[in-house]
Amino acid sequence: MKIAVIGAGPGGLYAALAAARKNIAVDLFEKRNVGEGIVCGECLFDSLNVMPRPGEGLVRPVDEILLQGRRAYPFPLSRHRPLWMLDRRTWQRQLARRAAALGVRIHENAAVSGGRLKQLREDYDWILDASGAPSVTSRLYGFAREYFRDCLLAHQVVLEGDFGALWPRIKFAFFEDLPAALQPGYYWVFPKDRTHANVGVVCTMQKTPRSERPDLKKKLAEVLRREGLTGASVLARGGGIATGRMLPRLTLDNIVLVGDAAGLTSALHGGGIDTACLSGALAVETLGDPKRYEEILKRRLREKNALERIAIRKMRTLSFEQYDRLLGGVTSPSRFVKLATGLRHLDMLCATLRWFKTRKEAPDWPA
Repeated sequence: MKIAVIGAGPGGLYAALAAARKNIAVDLFEKRNVGEGIVCGECLFDSLNVMPRPGEGLVRPVDEILLQGRRAYPFPLSRHRPLWMLDRRTWQRQLARRAAALGVRIHENAAVSGGRLKQLREDYDWILDASGAPSVTSRLYGFAREYFRDCLLAHQVVLEGDFGALWPRIKFAFFEDLPAALQPGYYWVFPKDRTHANVGVVCTMQKTPRSERPDLKKKLAEVLRREGLTGASVLARGGGIATGRMLPRLTLDNIVLVGDAAGLTSALHGGGIDTACLSGALAVETLGDPKRYEEILKRRLREKNALERIAIRKMRTLSFEQYDRLLGGVTSPSRFVKLATGLRHLDMLCATLRWFKTRKEAPDWPA
């Protein structure tokens, strides 16, 4: 068997590694150099509790996050699911070296156009498209709009400044002035160390006319003033979308969609490194059985997605004062306060318990 992988992000690299371990001939096509063009908070949240600990490129585990409403509420997320701060460029280059050592042929600066994809369909038994959103496949088959039906729009900067007061925690702060149609909306501050951090803003674009969408660059400038970061040096800037739902079809002819190309990013926070890696490994495991690939992904994501949908509904239906009380309740060190909060929000309590108790089904990870 011979396969082509499009995109050397987490999903594409894990797919290439998984295929190489099965002695499948793999060509991996990356439109830039491996590790370049990354626009990401670089925080890997293992929402399914199945990821192996990152090797080279791991900056540090994150034990505690701050959730900011009217006040800042510390929450020890690592007690429930692993959370790691990464240097994604280093991490992805390490994965690429491992793949190359197993025989994967990596083609850098090799963008795949629609015409080239047509040729790849003829030359390879299978193509795993991990090219992001919108994917190369979507442009050829005419479904690029699917990625914009329920999506988050983000803008971020990489800053050099003073983050000693927050480090080693990370922070999510929720906007009080965003209408329900733009929720979830928040900003993040993810320090890599005491002097460097990724800072960004995000809000949903679901059924929102372009004229009513906020200017995220201006919103980010407001955040930097609020956080006292206007004097920090901007090292990089970027933005993009995160699709908030799995696409209706993940296999078209002999092409399988992986990671962001499959719409596997979180509708709540836009993260998707863990699900990209998972889908890359599963796509190889289920080659030739597209129905099984989709069924396994849906089963793995069911409890996580259910909890995220409830959290989003709370953000859209509660007043900011009510939402602040919810944040305070779920992060309280008091078991009595947590129980009282859970009884007031039984849907969230039940979904959380099911998520925590979901049986761990780790694949045979290639790295």
